Amino acid sequence: IWFAISFISGKIEQYNIEESNKIYTSLLNNPNDQALLEQLKNKNANLYAIFLMKELAKDINNTEIKSQLQSLSSNSDANHLLKNIISLPLGEKSIFLKNYDKILQAYRLLGEGKIEQANILLSQIKDDSALSQIAKNLKHYQGISR
Repeated sequence: IWFAISFISGKIEQYNIEESNKIYTSLLNNPNDQALLEQLKNKNANLYAIFLMKELAKDINNTEIKSQLQSLSSNSDANHLLKNIISLPLGEKSIFLKNYDKILQAYRLLGEGKIEQANILLSQIKDDSALSQIAKNLKHYQGISR
């Protein structure tokens, strides 16, 4: 019984993925089709968000798309990582990119000669972060380029 249920579940999931991809491809060819957009929204929130971000990149001032992304980011089935990525084009701080933002801020401070302030920011980046080595290098070399 478990094998049959697993097999059927896998087939349904595969069908949903294929259906979502077809809808997404159709939307790429006809981005103004609201019916397709609604289908994608209901079928696959992640692809829906990706499509909206692609459209927002074409027109950064489109308040309707920004509103849809905001709604999706605040209460949806979109995965956590995608929600953090959505926050970027909306001008919100992303938890996902918090350390990257600290690196950029520290680099600017080092450029202004504010070494102590930069070191405080760089010290907030944990050792298990992918950016920890960059933070250590900036602290050590204090942003000096030769």
